[in-house]
Amino acid sequence: MATSAQDGSVRFSIPRHRSRQRAKDLRAGIRYALQQGDRHMVVDCEAWDSLDLEMLSSLIQCVSVCREHGASLELANMSDEVRKHVHDLQLQHRLGLTD
Repeated sequence: MATSAQDGSVRFSIPRHRSRQRAKDLRAGIRYALQQGDRHMVVDCEAWDSLDLEMLSSLIQCVSVCREHGASLELANMSDEVRKHVHDLQLQHRLGLTD
């Protein structure tokens, strides 16, 4: 689920077929990367095509734990639809979204 990129970041992706376990796996992967000393994570949200509260909750927790460790977590390729739902729920700041 995690890969290293040339820019020094660790990349994760949200799977197309999501489940509670996969949301937990993402959190575990982020925590493991932090324990290994990684300080910049990128989560590819391309496959996240509809609002999924389990994944949303997991991402909020991931952003929070990264902040606690002085690390950053970037959400890439988030669809306009999901981004709109996040804004409607007023959770954009919890996810580190600036627009």
